[in-house]
This record gives sequence, C-alpha cells and structure tokens, in this order.
Amino acid sequence: MKKRIKGMLLGLTFCLIGTTPSFGATYIMHTVQPNETLFKIATANNVSVSELKQMNSLNGDEIHAGTVFRLRPAEKKISVFVNGQQLAFDAEPYLENNRTFVPIRKIGEALQTDEISWDNRYQQAVLIKNGMTLRLPVGSKTVFKDTMALDLEAPITTYQSRTFVPLRFISEAFDCDVEWDARTYSIHIYSDDIVPPVSTIVPPSYTDEDLYWLSRIVEAEAKGEPYEGKLAVANCVINRKKSPDFPNTIKGVIFDRNYGYQYTPAANGTIYNTPSQESIEAAKSALSGNNNIGNSLYFLNPKKATNFWIIRNRTFYRRIQNHDFYL
Repeated sequence: MKKRIKGMLLGLTFCLIGTTPSFGATYIMHTVQPNETLFKIATANNVSVSELKQMNSLNGDEIHAGTVFRLRPAEKKISVFVNGQQLAFDAEPYLENNRTFVPIRKIGEALQTDEISWDNRYQQAVLIKNGMTLRLPVGSKTVFKDTMALDLEAPITTYQSRTFVPLRFISEAFDCDVEWDARTYSIHIYSDDIVPPVSTIVPPSYTDEDLYWLSRIVEAEAKGEPYEGKLAVANCVINRKKSPDFPNTIKGVIFDRNYGYQYTPAANGTIYNTPSQESIEAAKSALSGNNNIGNSLYFLNPKKATNFWIIRNRTFYRRIQNHDFYL
C-alpha cells in the first residue's frame, strides 16, 4: 500500500560554541567552491584564518574546490533515530546550509533500501527501493529521483572516504516522516514498514541505576536552570565518572566524600527529590553521548558559592545562566 508522502522541514538555526573540537562532534561544514580562499571563507563565517587552519589541520593556505571544510563544531552532537532506534554511524553526521548530511550506506541500510551502489561512470551513488531510483552525483547540488531533477541546499560530497547525503531528502524520498527535537539535537525518522537492521542499533550504554541517580543530581543542582544547564551538569558528573581521579560509577561520583561532600544535595538530602521530566531527558541525553560542556569536571553558582577553590584552581570553560563550568 502506498503511503502518504510528507515533506518535513529540517531547516534549523544552530547556536554555535567555540572552535575546540571534541570526540564524536557534529560540525558545521562548508563545501569549498571554485576560487574560494581561506580568507574569504573565514570572513563569510566570522572566524579567523588561523582557526580554520587549526580546525582542518592545514599547514598552508592552499585549499581545493569540492573539499568539505570544517567551520566550527555545532552546539551539540546530532543523533538520528529510525522508529525509535538510534543509528550508529561510522563517520559522524555534519551540517551544511542548515541541513544534516549522513553517510549514505548507513542511512540506506536503516531505511531498508533494495540497493546501494556506486556508478563509477557518472561518479554517483545510487539508491533503489520499491522500484524508485535516486541518483546522487558527488559534488553536485542536482540529484535525480527517477527521471526528475531536483535541487539541494548543499552538494553531495565525499568526506572521510564516505559519500554523504542529505538526511531529509533521502528520508522524504522514501516516504518517511521526520521530526526534529531541538532540545536534544535528535532527528527521528518514522515509517510503518521499516525495522532498523540490528547492526545499526546502538544498545543502551547506561543502566537504570545510572539514569536514576544522574536525573536526581541534575534536578537538585540545576532546578530552575535551562535545559542546556541541566545537560551540562549531567555531563560534569559523567566526566568525573570517566576520570581516574573520581569514583567510576555515577552513584559513586554523586556521593563521593574523599574531600568532603562534592555535591551539596548528597549532604542535605535533596538528591532524593523526584526529578522533572526535563531533568530526566537531560540525563538520558548526556548518558547517550550528547556533551555540551567538553571535559568540564566542576561547576558552581558564583553568586551563591562560599568556597572559591574551583575559581582559584581550575580553568574556566563556559557560563550557562547561573552556573560557571570549569575544566
């Protein structure tokens, strides 16, 4: 039975942070055009030439047309879900012209296309499903749905030895519904006749106990703070769990008393309060790898703090509303 086709807009306005890359980050990208220079790209995107060189590991000023070029990391890492199951990409998605690009093979497999192939003669990727063919020439903004030519906002590219394609366009072409969650930077694709292959599903990387305690410390420490502040608090706790200088469990970090209580809620009992849905969502997102605070291990409210050891001894990273975060 033919399903209704719904075009879902994924045009987004992204808030940007500094240019320090992080593991598994989503980047704002630009495909270098003929006759473009580093200076021209830097000026157009409000970054310095030195920042562009550092971001793209360039030693000189020479750049080549068609190269996918990093401009800056996005505020958060993008996650993609098909019918509720998260996809595991072997190369991170990126953003160009407010569109999300993903490796073609992974999304083709997740959408259960009948064929994923490469046409060497015309230098184009080919996807086929239910008798419909998509032809996606690398380097071009014009693609073909059967015999119909369609224009994209950014070109099909080769990046990290993989062909990247626009997620919205591919999903829409195969009759999928797409939703964007701005709070978590997650894209949800839905289709009644798609069951994601087991190989693309990311198993939960955290336990119910991790979520239980993390959501409660987020609520206790960041109640009244925006979602970004809650997510940052969650990531500070997770960063400590990963650090050899702190306990290696979420609960252990929260109740750590090696140098006295590390978190006031563990001392005054507010750690046991029921968390809000937003605190739970922030904890889930952080546990799933969505890091908006880098390697920060410490945070405080400078207006309420009575102990200033963090300010004197740690490196300031970022401020989110009432909390300052330190490495």
